[in-house]
Amino acid sequence: MYLITGATGNVGGPLARQLHEQDHPVRVLVRNPARAADLPAGIERSVGDLDNPDNVANAVKGVNAVFLMHVGGGTRQTQIMIDAVRNAGNTRIVLLSSVGARLMPISDNPFIGGVLAAREDLVRESGLDVTYLRPNGFASNALWWLDGIREGKVVDPTGEGRLAVIDPEDIARCAAVVLTQDRHVGKGYTLTGPEALTSREQVATIAEVTGQKIDFHEVTPREFAQTQIANGVPAEQAQALEYLNTVFRKGRAAYVTDDVQNLTDQAPGTFRDWCERNADALR
Repeated sequence: MYLITGATGNVGGPLARQLHEQDHPVRVLVRNPARAADLPAGIERSVGDLDNPDNVANAVKGVNAVFLMHVGGGTRQTQIMIDAVRNAGNTRIVLLSSVGARLMPISDNPFIGGVLAAREDLVRESGLDVTYLRPNGFASNALWWLDGIREGKVVDPTGEGRLAVIDPEDIARCAAVVLTQDRHVGKGYTLTGPEALTSREQVATIAEVTGQKIDFHEVTPREFAQTQIANGVPAEQAQALEYLNTVFRKGRAAYVTDDVQNLTDQAPGTFRDWCERNADALR
């Protein structure tokens, strides 16, 4: 039995489906069962919250491995899962982390990168069997531009910084492999798409695939953060994104790896592939 958290999201949902299709018994931990209604009926639902120790302890009973995707900030959910897994015994954790946990120095991205690194540190120090998945930016993050796409103008602060964005389906494929094989314990994998693109190139691809005219307007990370604050985003959140966008603008996450190919024997899909599959959602 495999427990999937974040099963209503872009990675957890495809992962649960893939495991089910491979005839593995699957349980998902969901706060709202209605949001998991599109998952196959043969997948077991455990209703609860990752912030609730009793819910998590109940969900991990009898499972062989856990896919842990945090749905909140901080490290509380990490510790709750560690305690539950330790008490259940003989259970592995596959932690969905990020390249941000390993872009040094962490002081360049102290809020988001710092939390990601702290989560990895907690599970590492726990002594449990853990595998770390560190994807680059999700291709599906392009949906954050949706308002701008529909208005015909995307505003972005990452300049000429490139990002090797990855299709969430490819992350799920990798997770299915490491969840079901013991040989990945103690290892970490950096998951990227096959090419590193600027935001401008991503927006141009969206325009080509959807047949829309979309202008691209570049601003600095500071200007972008100030606009967010003026629009009601909490200052701390805007500042955290300013640090992150500055890291991206410098091209610190531009590298491409072959970990997806090595894990799954299949090359990762391109950003254009993802756009073509999700063209209707991008209009």
